[in-house]
Formats: sequence, structure tokens, C-alpha cells
Amino acid sequence: MKRLWLAAFLSMAPALAVAQTPRCPPPASVPPKSELFHLLMAAQDRGFLWKITKDGHSSWLYGTIHASRQEWMLPGPHIRTAMMKSDLVALELNLQDPATLATLRKPEDPDRMQHLVQSGRKRKLDDLAAGLCLPVNNFSKTAVGLEAAGLSTAVGRVDGYYPDYAADLVIQGIAAGMKKELIPLEDAQTQRDLIISTDQGDEDTFIDGVIKDVSSGEARTDEKRLVEMWGRSDVSQLQHYDAWCKCLRTAKERQQTKRLLDDRNVEMAQKILSLHESGKSLFVAVGSLHMAGPKGLPALLKQDGFDIQQIVPAATSSSAL
Repeated sequence: MKRLWLAAFLSMAPALAVAQTPRCPPPASVPPKSELFHLLMAAQDRGFLWKITKDGHSSWLYGTIHASRQEWMLPGPHIRTAMMKSDLVALELNLQDPATLATLRKPEDPDRMQHLVQSGRKRKLDDLAAGLCLPVNNFSKTAVGLEAAGLSTAVGRVDGYYPDYAADLVIQGIAAGMKKELIPLEDAQTQRDLIISTDQGDEDTFIDGVIKDVSSGEARTDEKRLVEMWGRSDVSQLQHYDAWCKCLRTAKERQQTKRLLDDRNVEMAQKILSLHESGKSLFVAVGSLHMAGPKGLPALLKQDGFDIQQIVPAATSSSAL
């Protein structure tokens, strides 16, 4: 359920990368140019790719992940071919847009910060950040809900899963290199409001849940399950996320999941439909859970008249594109 900017949140500032002590994982690093060609040639298709066709031309849907391994960071041949055949690359947000970054980086509301400090939530999150080897000072002005979201994304670093290698971020960089136009499917304020709710009680509940899950190790277990599922392109497990996501146990969780996935999927599907019907071929790269189940993007677009063909992992030859 985590989104593109959550991965960027921990990688946009070098000082956030890691505070080195013997027990800390090594910092993420950019492979030297001498290794990039080898990595590209060895890259396998990971994640979930569909070809969607309507009105005589095709677009593609690609389910991404918010953290990954360095050796997984470059896309495989099916994904690269789909990007090359597309006119536009559509992402949840365009993180090359200064206005988008400014919205995501806005500091915490002073009254809320006072409440979160006095309630002890801010200190608990800072203690967890220190335990994850993240410099606590970098969170001093960050909205506390975003700090919580960032921590839940960073827990996999000890297992080798880094937000710095997020598929979304890599796709955005490659699209820029290909001179593809980047289209945001959502706006930054909408995504920020999903985490920092207009209701203080809802934000408190979210932060308390992150504190509990990170402290217990459950967040790390869930992160590992999700990233490894993506790495295997395990579409069966993706489609049955409701059996393992721990996001539908209570009425509150079901309401939040509807807001995070179902409601947003309807809006994204409408924008994809409109852009495709204008004659453009799109490469749509959004979080993998937006592709899952009867209310996922492939299912919604099928209802809109698209022919849906699963490419990864079903196909084994680039001729399938």
C-alpha cells in the first residue's frame, strides 16, 4: 500500500541514508558505470506487467514495489520494451516536479506537533528511527505521520531491501533518460492527506499502528513477504492479498484500505482510460496492490472495454509484447 513518494522520502536526502555503527546495514549505493551494463544485461523481469488494448492500440500496467535489492533495481526486457513502445509514462506522482516535492516536504502543523510530542508518539518514532540507524535529526521538522510511513518503509534495509532501489524511482529515472513525458495520476496533497488525515484521531491511530508493528518486528516480516512476492512475480499471492495483508481485520482497517486502494483505483482508472482514448500509449507504473483483485486496475479497465493480457510472469518471450 505504500506509494512512490514514501520510497523517495528516505532517499531524497543523502544525510538520511544511514548512520553507520557496526550493527547498521551498509548504506545504499549507486553501482559504478562499469557495472551498470552488466546489471542491465542480467536484469530479469520482476513485478507484474499487463498489456491492455483498446481502440486499436495498447498501453501497459506495471505493478511496482517500494523497496528492492540493488541487483533487482534495473527492469527486465519485457518491461524495458513496454516502456520504449509507450508515448507516456504515468506514475502516482512526478517526483521531478518541484511543487510536488515542496508539498511532501511541508513541516508538521505546530499544534499537531505539540500534541504528538506531548503524547509521546514523536519520541517513540524517533527511538525506532535510531534503532533503524536513521539520523533522528533529519525528522525534526518532518510531518510525524510521514516519519511513521518512512520508518515502515525502511525496516527491510537489514534484509537488503532499500527504498533507494524502489522500482518506481528507477522507472522514473529511466523514463527521463528515454525522454518520455511523465504524467502524475494523482496530486501530492491527496497522497499527503492519506497519511496525515484531517482527523487527528485517525493520524494517531496510524502512528500507533506503525509503532506497534515496527517494535514487534511484524512490519519487517510483512515487508519481506511483499518484496519477495514481487521479486518472484507471484501473481497468485498478489491477487489474494486479502488473506495475508492484515489490512481487513477491523472495520477501521477495511475503511482505510478502501481509501488507500479501491477509491484511488477508480480515479486512476478513469485517468488511464481518458489518456488512452486520446490516442496515447501509456506505461503505467504504480504500487502492485493497485493491481490486485476485482477492484484492481486490470479488472476495472477490463470493465471499461480493454482486452487484458498478463505479460509478466505469464510470458517468457519478448515477442509477447
